[in-house]
Amino acid sequence: MGIVDFQAAGARTPAHLLSIAHNAPRPLVLSRTRDHGVCLAPLGLEGMVLDPRAGLHIAVLAAAAERAAAHPVMTVTERAAANVAAYGAPFRRYGTTRLRYALHGRVPYDTAADSRLYEVHRAEAVRELFTGWYLPLCAARERSGVSVARLPGLLKFLRRVHLARPATARGDDLAELRHRVAAGDMSWVMDARALACALAERENVTGRAGPRGGTPA
Repeated sequence: MGIVDFQAAGARTPAHLLSIAHNAPRPLVLSRTRDHGVCLAPLGLEGMVLDPRAGLHIAVLAAAAERAAAHPVMTVTERAAANVAAYGAPFRRYGTTRLRYALHGRVPYDTAADSRLYEVHRAEAVRELFTGWYLPLCAARERSGVSVARLPGLLKFLRRVHLARPATARGDDLAELRHRVAAGDMSWVMDARALACALAERENVTGRAGPRGGTPA
């Protein structure tokens, strides 16, 4: 494993993860005795399944193959990556496909689900957008995690940008956004113009346009 296995432009090199992966025993035991999992009986291992830490990578590669994606990225916390990276080593390449990790921090979803947060900031219209789309993106930007104290500020920022978003993303803005995403540069989630572009494109693709107009808080 090396730094090229992480999707993180300009981010701190996860030296401890690289050290853990380099010190992994050889060979790894990839079979487990479990009730559920990828059955290894065809290989002569009756009652055994593939270790889920390896199966996780295979599932991502299978999803990538189904969508003809040559550069899939798996989101994972640093702690989880330390637990699964060694087991994924034999499965991060398949043909021309290369699987990489995108490290993310934890999000206080219990607090984010509190309806009072949205009532206070008059942001009920973006509640699902905030919890289901924007907070995961913030977690990918802030690998140390999103604190409870930051939730109101992030919600107000999303609400303002959502109200001011264009009907259609400009071609040059969209091209720049896609370049940043492909490079692993997550700073765009706090860039009002880039976020507005992403919101416009998201709604054009999904058809889930929200209310427009109004005065930002």
